[in-house]
Amino acid sequence: MEILISVILVLVIPVAICRIASIALRRFAAGGVIISIASKLVWLFPLGILGQFIGNPHLTPFSFFALLIFLQHPVSIIFQSFYQIVGMIIPHIKHGKGLPSKETYEQKCNYILPFSGKWTVVNGGVNKELSHSWELPSQRYAYDFIILDDTGKSRDGDIGDANAYFCYGKDIIAPADGVVVGMYDGFRDSFIDGKNAYCDALNIAGNYITIKHNGNEYSVIAHILKGSITVKKGESVKQGDIIAKCGNSGNSSEPHIHFQLQDGKSFFLSAGLPIAFSGITAQEKENYNVLDTRPCNNNLEIAGDKTFIGRGLEVCNDI
Repeated sequence: MEILISVILVLVIPVAICRIASIALRRFAAGGVIISIASKLVWLFPLGILGQFIGNPHLTPFSFFALLIFLQHPVSIIFQSFYQIVGMIIPHIKHGKGLPSKETYEQKCNYILPFSGKWTVVNGGVNKELSHSWELPSQRYAYDFIILDDTGKSRDGDIGDANAYFCYGKDIIAPADGVVVGMYDGFRDSFIDGKNAYCDALNIAGNYITIKHNGNEYSVIAHILKGSITVKKGESVKQGDIIAKCGNSGNSSEPHIHFQLQDGKSFFLSAGLPIAFSGITAQEKENYNVLDTRPCNNNLEIAGDKTFIGRGLEVCNDI
């Protein structure tokens, strides 16, 4: 009983206070700045660990700075981070000689982009330089898509207003025929401050849909708008069907569509698969460098009707 009380006093209550403070701060214009600063101060907590190790009472209190991480993320996200670490190992064991790559993987289905109209690739590609998250096997070939205007801007209005972003609320379509094997539609949009990614959901993917296609290929679409999913688990979908709308749920810095193809149902433990899109048009996005100054070299490869895309391209389906 004494141990339980100690855990509540030392961990549970402080974490709860941080989460309540986070919600309260986000109601004010300067709240995002305060949270951003606090999230950086969290890196002072190793001083507290050092203080405990050398017996210095002046450094020990810095241990509590670790709690500041909960201003930006809920407790569940911390545990999912450990889950992602496990996910960095399992796919390597499963595939033995090497993870799937553009050169070695033979795609089983034809995929179109999961949206209508012109969108821009802001994260993703089929090589390490352009990759969304190369060291995370499930997200190695993932993509983030947004809509940019001709000046390179993704919104017209207040930076914290999700409705000001051009892609917010736009239709999401099924990239190929398949069966819905996983979904969630209960998380609200996350906070936006224009600088950091926040997660106000219990899952970094936020609201999502997982579709099983032929050949054990699974597509995942994440950060969906709450209440917009039009399909149910077990339901069959056809390529091009409207299945949801773009939102900002989960771990996100602004409204966008996160899309990835993988070899299993699990978002964390599967291996990502490179995607050769069919029937699409891709070209360099004008004024992309206004949004993102990272290099976009070798971001387009076309082989017949198959197209590999990468960061900095404006893309759309031909149909």
